[in-house]
Amino acid sequence: MHPRLLLAASLLVLLVAGCATAPVIEPPGTATIRGSEDSSALFDNFTAFIAAVDGQPVAAGRAGWNTPVELKAGHRILTVEFKRGVFSAKAQLELQAVAHASYQLKYATDAQLFGKNSFCDFWITDLATSQPLTGVVKAPVVKGG
Repeated sequence: MHPRLLLAASLLVLLVAGCATAPVIEPPGTATIRGSEDSSALFDNFTAFIAAVDGQPVAAGRAGWNTPVELKAGHRILTVEFKRGVFSAKAQLELQAVAHASYQLKYATDAQLFGKNSFCDFWITDLATSQPLTGVVKAPVVKGG
């Protein structure tokens, strides 16, 4: 091949290669989750909240139980907590978070005025359908300061 023709072909390849771009991969998106709270007229409220996502603490804590916590789409491990006065419980739940979904942490407990104060059950529901998305995880209630 003639050197000038080779040079022209090489330049053409470089120009075309410069126009080619890698495919744009969109981020998978996010979902949100919030906790639950039931009021108590006589004593402290019953509050369940997200304490950590994939081991990273959630700054909002108990006070931010109703603040949506952002979750990256995909498999997530959530550390959840229940508080009422001196009683608390903690557990981990696994969730396959779907982009643009909204979830809620639910709970059931016997930490009542005349209850045994022995357990708290945690699970996650889809806010759009109210359907449970995880199994129930039972955690012991402990009394602390």
